[in-house]
Amino acid sequence: MTNKRQLIKSTRFARLYIDGTHVIKAISKDFVVPPHNHEAELAILTKLSKLNNDFVIKLIDSKVIDDELELTFPRFGCDLHEFMLKWYKISDSARRRPNPYYTIALETPPIPLKGSFKNRFDVDKYAFNFTLQLAQGLQFLHRQGIIHRDIKPQNILIQYQNSSEIRLIITDFGISYDCHDTMQIKNEPPDQKITDVSTSIYKAPELLFGVKNYSFAVDIWALMVVMSQWFQAEAFNPSQYIPAIFDDGSGRFTDEDSGSDIKLIVSIFNQLGIPSLEQWPEVANFGSSDAFTGMFGSMGDGAYILDQDHDAQLKRVESLFPRIKLVSNANERNALIDCIIGMVSFESTKRWNSDHIVQRLCS
Repeated sequence: MTNKRQLIKSTRFARLYIDGTHVIKAISKDFVVPPHNHEAELAILTKLSKLNNDFVIKLIDSKVIDDELELTFPRFGCDLHEFMLKWYKISDSARRRPNPYYTIALETPPIPLKGSFKNRFDVDKYAFNFTLQLAQGLQFLHRQGIIHRDIKPQNILIQYQNSSEIRLIITDFGISYDCHDTMQIKNEPPDQKITDVSTSIYKAPELLFGVKNYSFAVDIWALMVVMSQWFQAEAFNPSQYIPAIFDDGSGRFTDEDSGSDIKLIVSIFNQLGIPSLEQWPEVANFGSSDAFTGMFGSMGDGAYILDQDHDAQLKRVESLFPRIKLVSNANERNALIDCIIGMVSFESTKRWNSDHIVQRLCS
């Protein structure tokens, strides 16, 4: 029989194949680099698939072939990152402006200009519904004791229900943490969790300052960053980098993909202000407090968003999420704004959890 598999992605840790209506993830059993753990991934997927949640990927089959674990999933058309990318359109002004760098050296690709691409993502149609779906997916995971640890658009699949309805499916549990799994707890104690999790701009601030007893709140922060990408107005070149509320320097033509945690920390504080150490007890008690105070002091900068009155917070959100005003339904817009304000707390114990977000969106 002819092997119809088509390789679509290969990383250090796994290969993805398309096989008809299925996607197969092949993971080497001999190459285990924490937090990647194929045994934990299989255990989590098996546990979740038995519960059959609409917003979480279902494991169809698993088997060991030679030194590889193969996981079989249903195939979907695209992921959220690809879906978001389709909505970026080159601006009329960029079409009209000649690029001197391109005309001088034709062999060099054109350098994108600021605002070259406009974000046309239909926030009025999708933003509220997508937020609710993802919050419900996280609510399910968190109630089962699962911290996903890598929420990002590439790990959210698009399922077309019909011509007008879309369901979002959370996938890729390769570095997830099950708070109820005795083996995972033994290998990675709850107060000694690996902080090198999450990707790029989606990293929660407690991870950046070495808090190892972090919780489900890291997923909530990542959700907020994903939401912010829908509401940005423009991009230099979205095929390289879809902008968000924060920037770690990755995907920039001028920066050669040199994203860094330091750049991300500075960007987060520039956007949301710097809290005092007293306002961030988990860093003071469990994280790199010396690094925080050494770089930013212990008193804050007086601009922390949660220190401002509600009107100032609203203006701040409208500035950081500039397209949120395009959500025409006032109740939905206000609910989204309330959720954003609830999600931006640096102290993760005060960050809204998935139950709170779902409750607010459904009220």
